[in-house]
Amino acid sequence: MTRTPAHIAALAAVLALPGCLDTAPQVGPDGQFYSRKAPPEIVVADGSVAIAAPYGFCVDKSALRQGTDGSFVLLASCAALTGADNAPNPSPDALLTASVAGNPGPGGSAADRATVLERYFGLEAGRAALARNGQADTVQIDGMGSRDGLFFLHVTDHGPGLGKGLRPDTWRAIFDVQGRIVTASVTGFADRPISDAAARALLRDFATRIRRQTARLPAPSTAPPPRKGPFAALLGG
Repeated sequence: MTRTPAHIAALAAVLALPGCLDTAPQVGPDGQFYSRKAPPEIVVADGSVAIAAPYGFCVDKSALRQGTDGSFVLLASCAALTGADNAPNPSPDALLTASVAGNPGPGGSAADRATVLERYFGLEAGRAALARNGQADTVQIDGMGSRDGLFFLHVTDHGPGLGKGLRPDTWRAIFDVQGRIVTASVTGFADRPISDAAARALLRDFATRIRRQTARLPAPSTAPPPRKGPFAALLGG
């Protein structure tokens, strides 16, 4: 869609009313839903990575965590987070997360990282890093693979600590953005099953948006040097 001056002016008017957005979320002329409480995008990791939501999802700012050990972002249905009548519902619905490691990534090619990750998650230490309780025996690896620079994992965690109403299995994608390791995830709801194909497509969309929006950020003043060592300290979250 070509944006006319009227469209741009309308969007500027929306963005110029921050005091109103908490109580009056709006849909911009680009079709994106805007709310200060639950925005469609947030920049983390010292301004180096943009976490951008797929359509119908928004960032839960109340769950945002940032520190020296990394950043954690939770995304859910815009309608559920804001309660606004005009807020979209995603289809399929799920809970999304994105973790950005506090340490620089190990560098190297995506193919090399995929090889290292496949070996690592085949070990007890790798499964323990994925477990909510840190115990490898509660984690089952249902599938692994890589494509287009994304390393995919389908994991079922039978351990304690599962969020109420969530399924025990999660799809994850691990990839490098701006020298940082990002882990994106999709977890379905127990009463609203999401197929493996739909979960993977949603995860790919999520990762693509993170890459695209991050590429539009100003270049960091200094690129973090690559770090050598196991991926356990880089997964974040």
